[in-house]
This record gives sequence, structure tokens and C-alpha cells, in this order.
Amino acid sequence: MRLAIFEDEATTNFSPLTLTRPTYELFIGTSQIMQKIAEKIEHEGDVLLFCREYLKPTQVEKYGERVNNFDRIDDSTLLVNGLLPNNMPDKILEKLREEGVAVISNDRIVAAHLDEKSFEDEKIRKALTSGHGLSHAIIELAGRKLTINEECLLTYPWTLFEMNGKLVAEEFRGGEWEGEVDDGVKIYGDAGSIFIAKDAFVESGTILDARAGPIYVGEGTYIQAHSRISGPSFIGRDCIIFGAQIREGCSIGDVCRVGGEVEATIFHAYSNKRHYGYIGHAYVGEWVNLGAGTTNSDLKNTYGTIKIRIGETEVDTGRMFVGCFIGDHAKTAIGTLIFSGKRIGVSSHLYGVVMRDVPSFTIYGETLGFGSMELYLDSAIKTARRMMERRKRSMTTAYENLLRHVFSMTSKERAKAGVATGELTL
Repeated sequence: MRLAIFEDEATTNFSPLTLTRPTYELFIGTSQIMQKIAEKIEHEGDVLLFCREYLKPTQVEKYGERVNNFDRIDDSTLLVNGLLPNNMPDKILEKLREEGVAVISNDRIVAAHLDEKSFEDEKIRKALTSGHGLSHAIIELAGRKLTINEECLLTYPWTLFEMNGKLVAEEFRGGEWEGEVDDGVKIYGDAGSIFIAKDAFVESGTILDARAGPIYVGEGTYIQAHSRISGPSFIGRDCIIFGAQIREGCSIGDVCRVGGEVEATIFHAYSNKRHYGYIGHAYVGEWVNLGAGTTNSDLKNTYGTIKIRIGETEVDTGRMFVGCFIGDHAKTAIGTLIFSGKRIGVSSHLYGVVMRDVPSFTIYGETLGFGSMELYLDSAIKTARRMMERRKRSMTTAYENLLRHVFSMTSKERAKAGVATGELTL
């Protein structure tokens, strides 16, 4: 049996986070969703990956020829939804050992076991490489449907940070410390709930508080004095924590720079929040730079629930605490303030107070008097390349083409938001 991970119709709910990556690459807890699925299934051999076709070139650069490649299907295949962050219940997994079974939750496919011949069907090939019509295509091919009442798939982006602390705690693996911890580091709770990886260094004056959950400090990470890290929290490799307050429920990806205060927030790799300011109940993509003083609101003055626009619909999250969702390569100027529940697009540049969603490739400065202007594509690519080079990463042709494609596909969003084109004048 082969194992394949796919994207479904809910992908667009996670924009702008999923404009530049498949849903199965979303980070939550201590790893990407695809890693959790592979670990649970305990599959031997390569995991096949199916994503929107425009993402294929950059995915192939990472994972080789197992992306959108139907020639690799030479056996019956277990398809698993890339928005399944929890471990699949064993009782469901056992039923999926039989061919022709599809597991459904709220009219969405959680997983399905299809025979090899099913993948000759043009409908499912098109659905697997577009994310559209997939549930219908799989249900048509599966001989047996198994409906479960529990909600096990992610539907909206705020559930990512909402579940994050719980998953950090569940996935934590302790052990003997391999890094260096100064004698002046204060530990609250069980030291066994803290892991310091090889070549990590924690300076004297740091507080590690594991009373509410475990703390993981990744390989080569440097935590400066006066930091306070409260579990459950995960910090990846080669990060620098600049005297920050890392509150409960945070996951910080590899090679990030973090200062100020962060709470219940997920950072993908290579993003910077070097200075003071608060980011809470938020999700931050890759290659983001948050200028000094950047702060987001995650609570309304009325203590009411926060609403977010998803496509053409305003959705009530039912949550009191929701911050912001920031796409890859976004940049904020010093003193930027972001209202609750706002979505910040890929390669957007923010100034002043951000009171509404910002489309991708937009220079936003409405409260400073220059409105919103479209960011020149070549300028955005040049900026992204410079930032990547600072971390000794080079921009490939495939990645540049991805940014160009995202610029094109978000043009209607900018037009609808009234983003002007031309030269910015102050």
C-alpha cells in the first residue's frame, strides 16, 4: 500500500498562508502536518504528495519526483487529508486497511484507501492537482463510506494556534540535555519537561517555566539573558531569542529571531521579530520581518467574538482571542499596529495602523495618508532575494516563478480592495 497526502477544498480558507505552500506544509506543534501523518501511519517508503499544480515546481525541488506524479502509484493507495493535524484514531486507521473505504467528516474526506486502477480516472487526477471537487471524486470511486461525527480536520486558520500548545505537549520527547545551560538559569516545574538540544545555549538570567507544559529548545539555538519561556512551547534550530517573553502555546520555526512578547503564536522558519512589541494568537509565515514596535491586537475592547473575512463571507470565529495571519515575505515598518483578526498578504509592506485585511503585494499606509499601492513585482522579488541571501539561502528560479504566479493570481483581490497602481507618492 502506498501513502499519499492531498489538499482539499478548505485550502482557500487558510489564505494567505497557503498561497505559497500546500496545506500539508503548515506548521503546528513541533512539525509540519505531513510529518505527523507519516509518523502515525508508519509507512515504509516515500510518501506521495498531491498539491495545486502551480506549487509543483517548488515542491519537486524539496521532495523530488513524488509530487503530483501518478506514475508512482503502482499499488493501492491510502490518501490522507493534509489538514489532519491530530493522530488518526487507531480504530479508523484499522478500517482503512481495506480497499474501497472512504472516511468522511462534515462532508470532507479525512482519508480513503483506493485501488491502483482508481487513479486512472481523469476526475480524481484533476481534483488531486487542483483541490477542487476532490471529496465528490473520491466518494464516487470508494465503494464504502464511513462517516465519523468527530471534527478531526482543520477548517479555519485560527484553529492552528488554538491547538498548538496541546500538540507541543503531546509531541514532546525529553531526554538528557545536550546543550549548555548557565547555572543562573531559573527553572520552574519539572526539569524533565525541558529539553535543550545539542549546541544550544541558555544564558544566566533566563527563566524556563515548565509548570503548564514542556519546553523544547532546538539545536544551535541561543537564548539571551532575561528571556522567559513558558511551556508548552517549541523553539526550532539556530534561533536567537533576544530577552523575549515567550508565553504558553508558541512554536517558533528554524532560524528565527525573536524579541519582545509572543503568545500562542506560530512562526514558520526564517522570520524575524527582533524588537519589542506584542504578537499574540497569530500565525506568521516564512521570511517575514516585523519592525520594532509592531504589535497586533488579539482582543476586542468589547470582549466580543472576533470575525474574519474568508473569501466573500464574514465568519464569526466564536473566539475572544484571535490575532493576525501573516503571509510569507510580509514586512512591517516600525510602530505598525494590526487590528484583531486581520489577514496580511504575501510580500505586503505595512505602515501605521492596519484596520483591514491587506492583499498580497500591497504597500499599505492608509492611516498615514498614502492609501494602498501595489508593490512592484520586481521590487518584491529583489527584496525577498536580499533577505534570503542574508540567511545564506538562494532564490531558485522555481521559487521566483512561484512569487510571480502569486502576484498574478492575487491581482483581482488587490483591485477589489481598491489598491492603486503606479508610483507611490507621499
